[in-house]
Amino acid sequence: MAAQMEFGALVLAGGRGSRMGGVEKALLPFRGETLLARLDRELSFLPERLLSTNHPALARGTGFVPVADRAPGRGPLEGIAAALSVCRGEGLLVVPCDMPFFSRALGEYLLSFRDRGWDAWVCRAADGLHPLCGVYRKSCLPALQDCLDRGRLRVRLALEAAGGQVLDMAGSPFPPEVFSNINTPDDLAALGEPPKGTE
Repeated sequence: MAAQMEFGALVLAGGRGSRMGGVEKALLPFRGETLLARLDRELSFLPERLLSTNHPALARGTGFVPVADRAPGRGPLEGIAAALSVCRGEGLLVVPCDMPFFSRALGEYLLSFRDRGWDAWVCRAADGLHPLCGVYRKSCLPALQDCLDRGRLRVRLALEAAGGQVLDMAGSPFPPEVFSNINTPDDLAALGEPPKGTE
């Protein structure tokens, strides 16, 4: 219960979806629902759910509260920092909108590390680091803001500046496919079925 009171969720939906032909990825249909609706359901165990978007209407009909960028064109790092600056809790479980197999189980697993004293921690799967899938505390906001002010917009660099930790998911209950992202129409077609162990 403590994790539910101390942390909220943030879904990052501020990308332009250029490789999807400009389509809003959060609204892509996937197994009978949109990606955003799926995440809304999987994250419903957390009382505060924020959506990083400059189009507030995107949150309509969901449990998400839209949070706009404070300055445009600064990518997902700006989305994380903007949400941390307004969230009610201690920090945020961060998830990209194009990660269709994210589950409540993975969210609870990530939040189980909250007593380690880390300011931020993210996943590393077989395909590399996933700095947009993890937990960021408000305590790391000064480091993230400093990177934004200096034009260092890569989340990976900001994570390092904040002393963020990396969780090697090779030893976790979650297969590598759970961390798949949808960036192109081909990705969407290829991920029509969930990987084993995710349902």
